[in-house]
Amino acid sequence: MIVELIHNPASGTFNEHRLDVLSRAFQACGAEVRLGRTEKDGKFEIFPDCDLVCVSGGDGALQLVVASMIRADISKPLCVFPAGTVNLVAKELGYSREPETFAREIMTGFLDRETARLEAPLASFDGRPFVACVSAGPDGQAVARHNPRLKKRIGGAAYAWSLIQLLGKWPQLLFSLAVETPGGTTEHLNCGAFYVIKARHYAGNWVMAPAAELASRHFHVILLTRARRRDFFRFIAQVALGRDPARLDFVQSLPCCRLTMIPKDRISRLAAFQADGDTIAAQPHEIRMTDRIVTYCLPLPE
Repeated sequence: MIVELIHNPASGTFNEHRLDVLSRAFQACGAEVRLGRTEKDGKFEIFPDCDLVCVSGGDGALQLVVASMIRADISKPLCVFPAGTVNLVAKELGYSREPETFAREIMTGFLDRETARLEAPLASFDGRPFVACVSAGPDGQAVARHNPRLKKRIGGAAYAWSLIQLLGKWPQLLFSLAVETPGGTTEHLNCGAFYVIKARHYAGNWVMAPAAELASRHFHVILLTRARRRDFFRFIAQVALGRDPARLDFVQSLPCCRLTMIPKDRISRLAAFQADGDTIAAQPHEIRMTDRIVTYCLPLPE
C-alpha cells in the first residue's frame, strides 16, 4: 500500500518532527510513504499510483489538495491529519491528533472499504472547490488583516487579535444574496455578513448550523441582516454558548444548493472573503454544490 503524505509548510503549526513521526507511524503499519507538499499556486503532484492521500495540515491545505486532484482527474480516498491552525474537517470526521494513533486507525479504516468511507458532495465558489466554509463579514476582514508571523506563534488567537483591532473602524457591509434552496425556491435577501457552512464546525468547536455535515448534498447559509458591533458580538456569544444563532431576530439560516452574491456599495465590493481559513483573492459571485464527490477514509479503532 502506498500513502502519499502531503504537508503544508506554511501552516501556522507545521512541525517537521511531527511529520516525520507520522511518516514512520504509517511505515510501521506496513505502508510505503511518499512525501509531497502543497504550493500556493496549487501546482503539485498527486502520484497516480498511490492508494491513499493523507493531508497533514488544516482545511486550507486540504482545499488545495482536493482542487489539485480534481484538475488531474484523480479519485483517491483522502484523510486529514489535523496539523493546521483550524481543522474543521478533521474534527467532524474524528481524526486523532496523535500520529501513531492516527496512522493505526486510518490503516484499519482503509482495509474496511464497506463501513469506513464517507462520500462528501463538494461545493465550490466560482468553480473553485472548498471543503468547510466561506464567509464575508467582520471575521472575514480579520482573516485578511492577521499577521502571519503572529499566527505562527499563537495560532488561531491571531485571528481574534485582528478582530479586536477592527473595533476602532468597524466594517459596515451590505450584500444582496439570491439563495436557491434544495426545494427549488429562490429567496432574495440583504445582509451585512454571511456564512456558507458545509462542515459541521466553524472556527474550531463552534457550530453555526446544527444540521450541517460533510455528507450533505447542500450547504447552509447563515446571514446577519444587521452586523453592527453589538449585533455581531451577540451573534458570536450565541454561538460560543452552543445555541442556535438563528434564534436571534437578525439572523437567518437556510439550506442552500446555489447562492449568488452582489455587493451593494463600494466598501462592500472591497470587502475580504475567506474560504477554509484563507483569504480569497477575489470576491466570489456564485457558490454552489457540484457533482463532484470527495471520499474520506474514516478512522477505525483497532
